[in-house]
Amino acid sequence: MRFSYRGILVFATLLVVAFAFLGALNVKPAISASTEILVNPASTDAILNNDYTVYIDVKDVTDLYAWEFQLDYDKDKLDLITSGISPGGLNTPTQTFQNTTDETNGKLWWAVSTTYPNTTGISYASHHIVYLRFHTTATGTASLHLHDTILSNSTATAISHTTADGTITIKGRDLTVTNIKIDDLGCKIYKDDTYKNGSTYYYPVEVTVKNTGTSNAGPFHVKLEVFYGASSEGSAEILVASLTAGASTTVNFTSLFHPTHTSTTSYKLTATVDSQNEVVEEDETNNVQSFFDVFVTIVGDINGDKTVNILDAVVMALAWNATPSDLWWNVKADINHDGKVDIYDGTRIGLHWGETW
Repeated sequence: MRFSYRGILVFATLLVVAFAFLGALNVKPAISASTEILVNPASTDAILNNDYTVYIDVKDVTDLYAWEFQLDYDKDKLDLITSGISPGGLNTPTQTFQNTTDETNGKLWWAVSTTYPNTTGISYASHHIVYLRFHTTATGTASLHLHDTILSNSTATAISHTTADGTITIKGRDLTVTNIKIDDLGCKIYKDDTYKNGSTYYYPVEVTVKNTGTSNAGPFHVKLEVFYGASSEGSAEILVASLTAGASTTVNFTSLFHPTHTSTTSYKLTATVDSQNEVVEEDETNNVQSFFDVFVTIVGDINGDKTVNILDAVVMALAWNATPSDLWWNVKADINHDGKVDIYDGTRIGLHWGETW
């Protein structure tokens, strides 16, 4: 049998057309240009020493039959507690071919496919395929990087897609006591001090606390304790509703400090911020501060020389009959705290005249 050149050319052309037609019968799924595998949410604000869940999502996909991805995470800031397949991301039944976690290097590898007898893929606008539960261990921004991602349809054809990484920004709270101040107005602190009517006089104490962290804190308690040597003479706690990052606040204890001993070294005031451990902090070691060696003397010892004598009386005489509006006013001479230097203050000096310790 002989073939002409023209016949061979016509046959080849028909053969190409036939293969093209047969190929057209094997219609591939329409793939959206927006198909994506991504970390969801893309960015998460987190607090140190807390747990957070993020997801791996697939978006705008048609006939998804299998997926595979690897994820790198910041092991110095994140501890992967658990991960798992989110239901509904593939038709069932499914087969897990890869589920590997490398916590030493901060790596995760998942590969899952639909299996027979189900031969169809699934289509959706957006769906979780995996959940990841992290515990935050250090402050800063931790990256979640997707790579080596594969999406396959039911004909084992790769689905074209893009990827989107994520971040977790970890902020810390760090509460600290920055100052303890006894609001004595420059006066000496007296043992068993009272007002004019004999009621107990408490020396106000101001405790200043600061949130040196990068995240708001609250609510929390501030505690103040009064010690004479190793013995406690009382304590109190005050609730602070909140304290923004970088801010300070002053907590006033107005009915606690009433010394009952004279002393040059034995009194100590200790303040503790977050005394009930209500706030998870970046640093728990700086929550306590003490004010040592509070000087306490006897009533009437205005000049603090441990004796009530003529030197104290002269201070009172120079301020006699004064009130705060007078030029000769001296708050140190107002021993009974009633806003006037008069016979009631003089009587107190008289009652302790010559007393020393």
